[in-house]
Amino acid sequence: MNYNVKGTHVTLTAEIHDYLDKKLAILDKLIQGNVAARVDVELEYLQDEAKMYRTELMLHDGSVWRVEAQGSTLHEAIDIASAELFNELTRAKKKKMHVFRHSAVRVKEYLRGWRKDM
Repeated sequence: MNYNVKGTHVTLTAEIHDYLDKKLAILDKLIQGNVAARVDVELEYLQDEAKMYRTELMLHDGSVWRVEAQGSTLHEAIDIASAELFNELTRAKKKKMHVFRHSAVRVKEYLRGWRKDM
């Protein structure tokens, strides 16, 4: 998975890139090796508010997933945003599996009924 990082009023260090690598690696198993998947990461220091950091994650994998989170530290904001994106992807995967299984049950019931009529 590729990702682009943009920092506004934040210095992007190697430590931040390593931390993002670790947090975004968790999402790889939900994306299932989609090489076209890309994450746009925006890190921002909000000067107007009381020393708050904002993290925005946008995942493009055929559909677009967007998450935004704020925290008192940059690491906290990244943690919250990545956990929220993980939850959304997990929920979507469960819903997709539920629809697939429900459809398979209906097909199976149809075929069972068709055999009984013969």
